[in-house]
Amino acid sequence: MLLGRKKETRVKELIAEHLEKIEECLGSMHKTMEIYLEGKVEEAKTLSYKTHVIESEADKKRRDIIHLLYGGAFLPIHREGLVRFVDLQDKIADKAESCCDFTLCQRPEIPPEFGKTILELAGHSIATFSPMKEAVAHLFGDFSILRAKVADINRLESEVDVYEWEITHQIFMSKLPLAQKMHLGELIWHLAETSDIIEDAADCLESLVIQKRV
Repeated sequence: MLLGRKKETRVKELIAEHLEKIEECLGSMHKTMEIYLEGKVEEAKTLSYKTHVIESEADKKRRDIIHLLYGGAFLPIHREGLVRFVDLQDKIADKAESCCDFTLCQRPEIPPEFGKTILELAGHSIATFSPMKEAVAHLFGDFSILRAKVADINRLESEVDVYEWEITHQIFMSKLPLAQKMHLGELIWHLAETSDIIEDAADCLESLVIQKRV
């Protein structure tokens, strides 16, 4: 029994550490985009590599959590849900990495008049992670606070959807060549998708807590 509790405590610690790595990964991605938009491609490549390194560190945390769960931490009825949640949580870091990959591998040409708006979209999308982190802090505690934070995530994600639609509309109504419009549209999708993945993880988190209360 004591060993099981120690494993559960370690899982909680690792989930918090995993979140820190994901937050770091998102911050690195946002900085990569900012530097790229300033035309500093080589510096952006260095930051993109840093994002890859952080994502790998986050993935190791995920594997450590799953190893402990399958090693007996928590009741069997809750393990599958926790594994699914941790996997979804890890996909946030994966998406940060893929945003960097897309930007630095394909080098989309971003006109100055859209640069600031695209960076703002990235910021709005990443901002949905803050209430996600607060929600996870209450995974083993106050369910009412967790639900309130999930509601905040859903609201922020809907705002990102609106922002994504508006900037996509502006780009496709512009006089840019169609190929460039399509390329920018894909970049915008990658950035906005970050908030979708955060929302998916938050929904899974809420379902997990409901399962625990039944």
